[in-house]
Amino acid sequence: MFKAISLVNLKAFQVFMKPNSSPPFVVGLTGGIGSGKSTVSHLLKEAYHIPTIDTDQIARELVTPNSNGLNAIVQQFGCHILNPDTSLNRRALREIIFNDPHAKQQLEAILHPMIQAEVQTQITQLQKKSPPPSLILIAIPLLAESIKKMGQKPDYLDQIWVVDTSVEQQLKQACQRDQSTPEQIQKIIDQQASRAERLAIADVVIRNSGNIESLKKQLQAIITPLLTRPKT
Repeated sequence: MFKAISLVNLKAFQVFMKPNSSPPFVVGLTGGIGSGKSTVSHLLKEAYHIPTIDTDQIARELVTPNSNGLNAIVQQFGCHILNPDTSLNRRALREIIFNDPHAKQQLEAILHPMIQAEVQTQITQLQKKSPPPSLILIAIPLLAESIKKMGQKPDYLDQIWVVDTSVEQQLKQACQRDQSTPEQIQKIIDQQASRAERLAIADVVIRNSGNIESLKKQLQAIITPLLTRPKT
C-alpha cells in the first residue's frame, strides 16, 4: 500500500499563501508515461491561464537540425541516428538508450544541462513580466529520476505535483497516443521511477482515472486558493 499523502503539503502551501511581493510560485508537474501530464497542463492553461514550461518541448527544440544539442548527440552516437534530411531519428536513438543504460546516461549528460539552462531562462523571462504570473508550471516527466540521481529537487521548484494513475491506464493511454505495443510501453514504464517513488516526492497528488470531469474538479480545488491569495 502507498502511504497517504495530503492534497497539499501544508508547509509549502502556507509559504505560498503569504502576501505576494515575491517571484511567482513555481510548480514541477510530473508523472509516468501515459499518466495524463499533458492533459493536466492543458486544463490548467485553458481554465486558469497558467504559463507552462514544457521540458519535453525544450528537449525537442534542442535537437533540431544543426543545433548544438544534435551535433553533440551525433558526435557521441554517430551519424546513423540521423534521418536522410539530417533531423534526429528518434526511433533509432530510442532503441540505443533503452537497451544500453550507459548510453542513456551519456544522452542525459548532454541534454540535461541544456534543458536546465533553458528552463531557468524561461522562468526569468516570466518573472520579469508586469505583472508576473502568480504561478508557473514546469512539466518535467523524469523529475523523480532526477531527484533520485541528484539527491534533491531543483532549487527553482517550490512544489512538486504528481499526476498518478494505474499501470493499466498508463498502458492504455500511451499505446493509443504513441501507436506502440503494450510490451514497448511496459518496457518504458519499467525503466522509469516507480509509482511509489513518484508519490514519495509529491506535495500534491492529482489522481487521474481517465475522467476529465474528475480532473477538472481536483484542479479547481487545488488552484482556486492559490490564485485568490492576498497580494500586497
